[in-house]
Amino acid sequence: MNIEPAIANRIVKNVLVSLLIYALPIVLMFLSFYLSGERPWKKNSNSAVNSQNEKTIQP
Repeated sequence: MNIEPAIANRIVKNVLVSLLIYALPIVLMFLSFYLSGERPWKKNSNSAVNSQNEKTIQP
């Protein structure tokens, strides 16, 4: 069973577009981290939670 070349090309094109759509948010997120210099994975999560709790407790 052979696939017509036009159909095979369309399948490949659709797969590539799907991968681009899937990866685009991830690429943009890391690009924004690079441009802004932010490193959220290096922040201490306990201090962020504690500062949020202090803000909610104080009126």
